Amino acid sequence: MVIFSKIRNIDHKDFEEAISIYQESFPSNERQTKDTIKKRINENIYQMFIGHLENKVVFMALLYPLKKTDFILLDYMATEESFRGKTIGTFFIKNILKKIKPKYLILEIENPRDGNNKTQRKQRMKFYKRLGAKQMKNVRYILPPLSGNVPTEMVLMVLPDYSKGKIESALVKKLIKQIYKELYDRNKEDELLNSFINEIKNPIELI
Repeated sequence: MVIFSKIRNIDHKDFEEAISIYQESFPSNERQTKDTIKKRINENIYQMFIGHLENKVVFMALLYPLKKTDFILLDYMATEESFRGKTIGTFFIKNILKKIKPKYLILEIENPRDGNNKTQRKQRMKFYKRLGAKQMKNVRYILPPLSGNVPTEMVLMVLPDYSKGKIESALVKKLIKQIYKELYDRNKEDELLNSFINEIKNPIELI
């Protein structure tokens, strides 16, 4: 059985193992630096969770509560490669939803129509949909490059379902601007942000 716990400081004995899983699981242009993660944990901005199985760290997740909102960004979640397929991620999502209720998770998922790993991306979306996540229909979202200069087309999802299957565009725009500012240090005048933010129109269906 997987045991989940929260890492509250970077001197925790399992921090380095969690970071190794993180670095192996995400491409560099979608990954925050180790120093950024350390700083955010120390300042209680990020919440880092780990999962133990067979006395080994096999899972990590980073959550970012969006201030003065009902939403928490599931910024990263990864399972150590040899332990994938054991429903560890499913157990974590179910566990964390109980803890954050009545708040909602916001998910940034790689767009399954793009990239060289379309099958993997489709499987990831199916995984979250099986857990009850809903996709924001026709909402284009771009993850700014965290290294290099290649942005990533993403899909935004909400878990669990929100407001009977609909969400206001004004709220979505507010959340995106907040994510861009607080996580990616990009203001409302940012060129990449403005390449898609004004395309978001009502009504936004959750499918």
